[in-house]
Amino acid sequence: MRPAWGPVFAVLAGLIVTAMVAAGVTLAILHVQSPTNPQQVNLRPGVTLIQDSAIVQAAAKGRPAVVSVVTQHQPTVVRGSGYLATSDGYIVTSISVVAGANGLTVLVPGDSTSHAARLVDYDCQTGVAVVKIDKVSGLPTLVFADPTALVQGQVIVAVGGPVEGGAVTPGYVSAMHRVLSARDPVNLGHTLQFSDAIQTNVPIDDGTSGGPLLNVNSQVIGISMVSPSEPAGFGLNVADVQDDVQQIVSTGQVVVASLGATTSDITPESAALGGLPEGAQLLALDKGGPASAAGLQSGDVVTQIDDVKLDSAHPLSLLLRSRFHASQRVTVTYTRGGSSTQAELTLTGRHPTC
Repeated sequence: MRPAWGPVFAVLAGLIVTAMVAAGVTLAILHVQSPTNPQQVNLRPGVTLIQDSAIVQAAAKGRPAVVSVVTQHQPTVVRGSGYLATSDGYIVTSISVVAGANGLTVLVPGDSTSHAARLVDYDCQTGVAVVKIDKVSGLPTLVFADPTALVQGQVIVAVGGPVEGGAVTPGYVSAMHRVLSARDPVNLGHTLQFSDAIQTNVPIDDGTSGGPLLNVNSQVIGISMVSPSEPAGFGLNVADVQDDVQQIVSTGQVVVASLGATTSDITPESAALGGLPEGAQLLALDKGGPASAAGLQSGDVVTQIDDVKLDSAHPLSLLLRSRFHASQRVTVTYTRGGSSTQAELTLTGRHPTC
């Protein structure tokens, strides 16, 4: 027996239509467009799929685990997507979908009941958020792809939740390690920067934002994000968010290793233009924090921690999550006035702040 979606969608439709009319916004529905010259996708030796078939199969397998996240921002209603990371209701999305909401409602494919959700934790430095719906079990889930297997040019599929009709946006990875500037959902008028974003060749709309970017095996390679300024789509890289999600699900919060300083990543382009080395520039130091105690100053550029060099593929925020931990003693290499110096310090731990 098919679930009775009528009452749920009637309520949501009324909320969304009212909000859109008030804002003068036109809702656009995404359609899958087949390329005129289908390409072949090699999954592994001896297995080959036509690109169209791979996209259809990836979307069909992933769609049951992709949810809609409807948020109330008085007087408007905003919709986005997310995906189930656990069968008991932990949902991964982006901070742009949930920040500032007065209430969260989740719709699960095949379930006629709308679920009240609560924000568990988030990370403004990576852009990921985890919400939870209760009194559920046995739900379909998606898993992370191997972050080292992500390559430029590979086929990807963005999938939206049921409010979007399970919209499918196929494309490919057009660039990697991009700097994504996004509106800060907490501090209005400010922007956030994510230094290791995936760029896609097709735009992501608001309703699909927060949902998964899948590879042809229906594994999550990123979290969809809307670009406020470029005619392209972006994704939060699984390499950056995986540790956050695992921490939140296991402990309920994110704690990451820290130098005790506010930093800004220097991209290869910025390094070439500004005559600085690639790395992370210290903008402000915590009084009595590890970096300050070790003699580092505002303006210094950290270029290496232990034997790991900082670059666009290994930004500081990612390394502090994936390679190091609080209370660990490390050697920091930094430049000041054109000279390179090393200092030893003990990393502290803290919750990432916007």
